[in-house]
Amino acid sequence: MADTKRLAEAFSLTEEEFLQESMRAFLQERLRLLTAEYRSRCARFGASSLEELDLKIRQGEVTEEDVWEDFQQIDHLASQIERIRQLLEGI
Repeated sequence: MADTKRLAEAFSLTEEEFLQESMRAFLQERLRLLTAEYRSRCARFGASSLEELDLKIRQGEVTEEDVWEDFQQIDHLASQIERIRQLLEGI
């Protein structure tokens, strides 16, 4: 495994700057992947958000039975996305 100090020096960064940039890049990539999954699952039902999908259920456009598993996963993804955004604010 590469030494963080050596890698930081290779990019003319302090070790702290290197670690911050690495964490930021990791979180941004994770956010991108989770957001893509969130949008993909919503789009399966013609929605762009969890709220819109909930509205479609209440209006009878889709049934709870048809979307239950995806709805739970979308809700979980939304929580993860929000957590990552909070973490990014702290970096």
